[in-house]
Amino acid sequence: MKKFIKNIKNKVLFNTIQTIILFAIIVLAYIGINMWVNKMNFTDIDVTKEQIYTVSEESLQKISGINEEVRIYFFGYLEDSSVVDLAKQYEKRNNNIKVEVVDLEKRQDLVSKYQVESTDVAIVVESDKGEKILSENDLYSYDYTSYEQIDLTEQKLTNAILLVTKEKQPTLYFLEGHSEYNLKSHLNYLNAYLVNDVNKVESLNLLITPEIPEDCSILIINSPQKDFTDLETQEILNYINNGGDIIWLNDSSFSSEELKNINRILDEYGISFDNNGVNFEEDQNKMLMQTPNYIIPDISYTDFTEEIMTDGGLALLNSGKINFKNDDELERLGIDVQNFISSSETSFYRRNLNQTSYNKTEEDQSGPNVIASMLTKSVSEDKQSKLIAFANNIFITDYMVNIGNQSIPAISLLNNKDIVLNVVAYLTDNQDEITIRKETGVVTYTATQMQDNIIKCIIFGFPIIIIIVGIIVWQKRRRKK
Repeated sequence: MKKFIKNIKNKVLFNTIQTIILFAIIVLAYIGINMWVNKMNFTDIDVTKEQIYTVSEESLQKISGINEEVRIYFFGYLEDSSVVDLAKQYEKRNNNIKVEVVDLEKRQDLVSKYQVESTDVAIVVESDKGEKILSENDLYSYDYTSYEQIDLTEQKLTNAILLVTKEKQPTLYFLEGHSEYNLKSHLNYLNAYLVNDVNKVESLNLLITPEIPEDCSILIINSPQKDFTDLETQEILNYINNGGDIIWLNDSSFSSEELKNINRILDEYGISFDNNGVNFEEDQNKMLMQTPNYIIPDISYTDFTEEIMTDGGLALLNSGKINFKNDDELERLGIDVQNFISSSETSFYRRNLNQTSYNKTEEDQSGPNVIASMLTKSVSEDKQSKLIAFANNIFITDYMVNIGNQSIPAISLLNNKDIVLNVVAYLTDNQDEITIRKETGVVTYTATQMQDNIIKCIIFGFPIIIIIVGIIVWQKRRRKK
């Protein structure tokens, strides 16, 4: 009997040792194969329908001719993440493109340069000409008509590479000296976003520098509160007649002062701003945070609003409206009008802000009203000047809006920053050279306030009712016993 037990023990011990050795061999083989695969840097097999993890041939062709060094730094990403794998496909096509997953402890130079913290997740695409920073949010979009998530990773990476290797950067001049918003105190976020899109941003005071510089790609005018001098006016008119482009953002001022020279410039495009009123909204689905003067306007198609139309829209704060000269006068001035933002059919325009009712009164004007328009003026046979006018300015400023327990800058609401960046890109011919939008198959859902209340009633109300009914039935049965 003892001999039998001993044989069993020896057999079990042998089998156990054999199993451990076999397990160790499998583990070591797995580690060795993984190290070899990582070293060989094989391209992953992409079996997704939309080829989300594969760079298209269109992108690879675009970047194949780049002959200067482009560095793509990944902060907060793992070496084997799908986004890094995608970037390495660019590196394989063009040796001038270098991809690096940044170790913060080893690359203090990059940490200092880009002010990176350990919790940050970002991609920096840089060359000797400039850099473009992409956040995680930049890589995805949501189609609010189909509630589908759209992957923009390839589109954003390709265009960032092309952007930082462009020969010439646009120069944007913000007109100052008229008590309007300025880059130092009201437009810090916008300034940072514009620079990140590889633009040069400068301030311009025409009383100090009496000429608009020749390198001016766009003149930006922000809510002037006092009139231009004759000298400034003539310089701006010269700029227009030379085919210069203007972005004009204007908040209602409720001032009785007549701005003759400002109106003289706007007359060149056949428009004026109504400075004595604000758009209000009656439809709760068309307002932000149930605040009637924080409206979500209607957006029409243009080259720079295409994605914004399906991606949640804009949030305008205390917006005014644009008035137009009659069609004959616009034709005489050589103006083509394309309106792209307006208040909704359920909106109204209020001039008397002492009125406390949020409902339309007899003195209020029914909507819709034009809030933003592109005016193209033919100044000669071969020259055009574009004015893109917004009857709102505060929506792209640093003004803090309270949402629940948070304060968010107005420019960060919905797609507010994107509309201005898109307009700048359009006027400077700096729009995305390639558009690749891949559906991820992930469906998202955004409920209205009423739908949200119904869903909460179903989730919480029905179980509570069932529990109460159960208790009542249990009590009745208990009493019968």
